[in-house]
Amino acid sequence: MITIALSKGRQLKDFIQYLEDNQLTEWATALKSVSRELVVYTKDIRFILVKGEDVPVYVEEGIADLGITGSDVLFEQNRNINNLMDLPFGYCHFAIASKEKKDVYPVVATKYVNYTKQYFDSVKQPVKIIALKGSVELAATIDMADAIMDIVQSGKTLHDNGLSEQVRLDKINARLISNKHAYFSKYDEIQTIINQLKVKK
Repeated sequence: MITIALSKGRQLKDFIQYLEDNQLTEWATALKSVSRELVVYTKDIRFILVKGEDVPVYVEEGIADLGITGSDVLFEQNRNINNLMDLPFGYCHFAIASKEKKDVYPVVATKYVNYTKQYFDSVKQPVKIIALKGSVELAATIDMADAIMDIVQSGKTLHDNGLSEQVRLDKINARLISNKHAYFSKYDEIQTIINQLKVKK
C-alpha cells in the first residue's frame, strides 16, 4: 500500500476536482467523504491529511511515500525529497506587494522567510524580514513593514487591503513529491500512480 500525504483546505478541493476530471472516482469519492478524519483508505492507497507546509516533512521522514504540496512550500523548505511532476492546479505566484511602488523595501513581512532572503540577496538589497504566521497584508497596511512577500492568485486580498503587486516573481503550482527510499523500493507502484495522475488527453 502506498501512503500519500495531502494538504488540507483549498488544495485538497482542487485535487478532488482534478481526480474527478480524470475519472479517478474511487480516490475522489473517498476524499469527498472526509469530515474530520486525518487518515483515509482506498483499496491500494492510504491518504494522510496534514497542513500544507508539513507535507514534505512526512515525505522526507518516510511516513508518506508520496505527497502533493505547493511549489511555494518546496521553494521555502530545503527537503531531501524527489520532485516528481507538476500537477495542473494550485496556480498562483510569489509577489512583493505594498501600498506604493518604491525603489527599495527595507522592511518586509512574510511567511516565506527563506525565499524572501534569497530574493533580496539576489538583487543585493539589504532587508529586515519580519516573520509572520497569519495574514501578512496587515503588516504593510498599518506600516509595520514597507512591503510583504506573499503568494498571489487573483490579487483580490491585496486590493481589499489597499495594497498592489509591485514585483511579480516565481510561478507556483501543485507538485507530486516522493520519499527518496520509497521511490526505489516501491518504484512500480509509484510509477502506476504517476501514470494515473497524468492529464488524460
